[in-house]
Amino acid sequence: MKKHLKPLLTGVAITLIMALVMLKITMNFQILLLFGAVVFFAGGRINSNNKNHYLIITILITVFYLALFIFIVLKEIPELWYFVLIYFAATLLGTLYKDYKSKATFSLLTLSIIMMFLVIKIIPNALENSLTKTRFDPIPQFSIPHMSGKVIHSESLKGKVVILDFFGTWCKPCIQELKELDKVKMAFKESDDVVFYIINADLGGDTPEKFKGFIEKNNYNFQFGYDHDSKIYKLLGLQQSGLPALLIIDKDQNIRLQHIGYNAAETNFTKSMIEFINTIK
Repeated sequence: MKKHLKPLLTGVAITLIMALVMLKITMNFQILLLFGAVVFFAGGRINSNNKNHYLIITILITVFYLALFIFIVLKEIPELWYFVLIYFAATLLGTLYKDYKSKATFSLLTLSIIMMFLVIKIIPNALENSLTKTRFDPIPQFSIPHMSGKVIHSESLKGKVVILDFFGTWCKPCIQELKELDKVKMAFKESDDVVFYIINADLGGDTPEKFKGFIEKNNYNFQFGYDHDSKIYKLLGLQQSGLPALLIIDKDQNIRLQHIGYNAAETNFTKSMIEFINTIK
């Protein structure tokens, strides 16, 4: 039992480190892939003198985190399945490094090349495919309570491409997405037929006062609305979606694209949004 204890405790420590990084520092999956591979490799190296078989050591170290990753992350974004293989391989190479240094070094270089390809090419596309869905649904009529006090009726927006972004001041991905959405808006600054509404979804303890404070603190040139009791959010069928929740509506008032959530690894976000708006503009 003692020979199992050290790798198990190493696995618990790595799980806590990864969870802390994801909750407090970054959820960027490009960074997480590289950081996680380094941490798991180190975990394998720490246990390289263990008397267990290499595979048993690797399983004991990775079992806790990979189980959480599969049931939490892959449940929402199954396209990131290769994270499991990378973390497992990095741990195994760590346990083998002491006894098979030259072969393990070559394998590490190969793994590093694979990871860089995943980071640059695959992860952004995987996230875009997971978080984005094309639709063709007519919108129900609704009214947006503008933060200026006026009310915007949805039928008055006919003939315009409308970008609705449901937002929360407490939501870090919402705030990150807003920076990119501002770049999208700048691409259409000369287009009167493309309008952007950032709508507080009235979730997570938000209030009109908190939202007003956020608007005043940040220099964004959007139209801002407050969705009291999440009425519009629910009317558009987003109540199970979370935040941010972005919809692009065409000039005939059909929902054409839905993007739920945001991750900083979505390096295609701005370009993809601009291209899509141009196709229906």
